[in-house]
Amino acid sequence: MSFTFSIIGGGLTGTSMLYQFVTKLRKAFDHRSLGAAKIKVQVFEKQNTFGPGFPHSERNVMPFHITNMCAKDMGILSSKKSDFQDWVTYRKKMLEEHFPWLHDASFTYNRCSHYPRAIMGEYLKERFHEACQIAQTLGVSVDLYPQTEVVDLKQKRRKIVLTIFDLRSKSTFSCVADRVLLATGHWVEEKRSQNFFPSPWPAQNLLQNIPAGEKIAVLGTSLSAIEVVLTLTSDGRFSRHNNRLDYIPSSSPRRLTLYSRRGLLPKVRGKMGKYRNRYLSPKKIEHLSAFNKGVLTLDTLFQLLNRELKTVYGYAINWKEVVNPRQSPLDLLKQYIVDAKMGDGSDGELLWQTVLHQSFDMIREIYPRLRQEDRKRFDDKYASLFFTHAATQPIINAEKTLALMRAGFVDIIKLGREYQININDSEETYEITYKDQLGIEKRAMYRYVVNARGQSKSIETDPSPLIQRMLKSGLIQTGEAQIIQQLKRQGLKDANPTPATDQRYKTESIWIDPATHQLMRLSSDNIASKLKAVYAVGAMTRGQIIDTSTANGIVKSTSRIANDLVNELKK
Repeated sequence: MSFTFSIIGGGLTGTSMLYQFVTKLRKAFDHRSLGAAKIKVQVFEKQNTFGPGFPHSERNVMPFHITNMCAKDMGILSSKKSDFQDWVTYRKKMLEEHFPWLHDASFTYNRCSHYPRAIMGEYLKERFHEACQIAQTLGVSVDLYPQTEVVDLKQKRRKIVLTIFDLRSKSTFSCVADRVLLATGHWVEEKRSQNFFPSPWPAQNLLQNIPAGEKIAVLGTSLSAIEVVLTLTSDGRFSRHNNRLDYIPSSSPRRLTLYSRRGLLPKVRGKMGKYRNRYLSPKKIEHLSAFNKGVLTLDTLFQLLNRELKTVYGYAINWKEVVNPRQSPLDLLKQYIVDAKMGDGSDGELLWQTVLHQSFDMIREIYPRLRQEDRKRFDDKYASLFFTHAATQPIINAEKTLALMRAGFVDIIKLGREYQININDSEETYEITYKDQLGIEKRAMYRYVVNARGQSKSIETDPSPLIQRMLKSGLIQTGEAQIIQQLKRQGLKDANPTPATDQRYKTESIWIDPATHQLMRLSSDNIASKLKAVYAVGAMTRGQIIDTSTANGIVKSTSRIANDLVNELKK
C-alpha cells in the first residue's frame, strides 16, 4: 500500500500538521510496517523557508512586533500547549546570540510572555526540521517544494491531482496525492491604488512607501491596527519615567487616525484567577445541546454568561455600558491598563477575563451549533465586541498606544454604521465620511490608507489562482450550501428561493465539516457529502470555525486531521 499526503502551506498550520501527523504515526505503528506502507508527505510553500510562513518571518516583521497570545498557549502540539514557552526557556542563550536586542528586553507580565514574532518563526523552523527528522526515522519520505505555488486541484477517481507553479523557473509540474490539506493562510486583497495598503505586512513596505510627516487613515482598531501604529511610529522612541511610558517623536513624525464601527481598542491581558466556571462550562453546554438536539441559542448562552459574571461580581453587568461605553478611547485605554495591572479580584486577577478565557476552548464547538439567525446576529452585533475581549493585547503594546495617544500622534474615531470611504482616482486621495455621536456629518481626507480590519470572511475575495479555480470547478463551495441543506432537513419551503427573495444569512466562507475539516459539497439535488480527500484549515473557514486564526485553534484542527489520517492508514 502507498499513501501520499500533500500539505499546501509550510507556515504555522503546515508545521503543526506535519509534526502532529508524524508523531501520531510513531505512536500508532511499528517502524517496519510504516516503511512497507510507503507513506509520503509533500509540502508546498511559496516562501523559501519552511516553518515561519508569512507572519513570523524575520523579513516581514520588526523586533517590536510581538505575539498577542501568551507564549504558553502557542505551542504547535495539542498534547503540550506550553511547547513554545518551554522551547524559548531552553533556547534562551542561543536566541540572545541570534537576536542581540533580546538580551535587554522584558516580555513577561502576570506570568504571560509575549515574544517577538521572529522568535516564534525560529521555533517553527526548528519544529518543522524535527518533524522531517522524525519522518525519516519512520521511513516516511518528506518531499519539500520551496518557492512553489499550487495553482489547481482536480479530483480523478480517488486521487487528487495538483498543478504546481515553480516561482523560480516559471515552469509548471504535477503531483498526485491521496489526501490534501489547504493551509494557505491569510490572503491579501488586490491593491486598489498606489497609496492604499491592503495589509499591514510586510512592515517595511509601510515604512518605505508612506513618507515621514504624513497623516494616515488606518481602517480598524484591532490587534493588526495596533501593529500598524507601532510600525509607522517606529522612527521615534519610548521612554519610561515613574512607571509612565512617554513617546518621543522623530523630527518629522507620522500621525495616524484609527477608524472602526465601534471605535474600541482590544482589552489588555491581565492575570487569570483560579475561579472555575459553574454555568458557562463544557458540562452545562453539552447538557443544553443534547436537550435541544444539538442546537444552541445565543440568548441561552448570554443567560449563562450573565449568571457566571453575576456570581463572581455579585451584581448584574451593565451591557449597555460594555457595548457603547461613554468614556473617550484614551480614558478607556487608561482603564484597560489599570484593570490589567491591578485586577478586580481578591488576588489581583481580572475576573471577567478569567470567566471568558475558560469559554474559548468551547467557542469553536458552540459556534457551529448556533441557529443560522443567531450566527447572523452574533456576527453583525457581537463579533467585534467578542474579539475585543477575547483577542486581548499585551500590556506593553497598550502602554505604547496610550503614550502615542497622549502625545497626539494617534487618534481613534467611532464610525458607527453609516459611513463611506471614497477614492478620488485623479488625485489618489481618500475621503472618509461619517456622523459623530451628535449626528453631525464629518469628513476627513487622506493620501494614505492602511487596511487593518483583518481577514475578509468571503472566500471569493481570495485572489489566488488555486482558490478561484476550485470555486469555479465546484470543488470548493461556500457556506450558503450548508444553509440550504439545513433548511431541507427542517422541511422548510424556501430551501430553493429565487435570488430576489433570498434573505438567508450568507457566511461566504468555505464550507467544511467542522468535526473533520473535510470539504463539504452539495449536489444538484441538494444532497450534502464530504470530499474526504481534501481538508481545509485557517482563515478560509472563518464562517464555521470562530478561532480559526489563533495558534490554539489551528493546533486543535490539525490534531483532528492527523487523527483522521492515522485512523485511515490503520484500516
